[in-house]
Amino acid sequence: LGVCAGLVPYPHHNQSPRNTYQCAMGKQAMGIIGYNQKNRIDTLMYNIVYPQTPMVRSRTIELTNFDKLPAGQNATVAVMSYSGYDIEDALILNKASIDRGYGRCLVYKNSKCTIKRYSNQTFDRIMGPMKDSLTNKIIFRHECLDTDGIISPGEK
Repeated sequence: LGVCAGLVPYPHHNQSPRNTYQCAMGKQAMGIIGYNQKNRIDTLMYNIVYPQTPMVRSRTIELTNFDKLPAGQNATVAVMSYSGYDIEDALILNKASIDRGYGRCLVYKNSKCTIKRYSNQTFDRIMGPMKDSLTNKIIFRHECLDTDGIISPGEK
């Protein structure tokens, strides 16, 4: 069947369409691409911030060393009736876990620019956001960014 089918834990306890669906969804999982992801030249790369190893391991996970470069997160799921409205495939997420980084994703985009030197002894340069000379505050709306360059939890 392939590596993706081998990553499904306990496939003999699922219906065949569910195993096929998991194989298709497993190809789209976010995780760590490789140990060299900072040196890659991908034009667009999605990385999950806190990947976790699966709680259940199959033989394929051990053979492919999938636990060394994990993809996805382990969610705690409670199945219950909530307020009398039973909606299929709905999730209620805890705000505290979202604020702590559950499901957070980093998107790396590859950008190119050409820096030129001109004949009048001037040159192009790359700068951060411009600051106002009077107030020394950033002119553009970058105050939502944290010191690490990621938007702070709870910002809108």
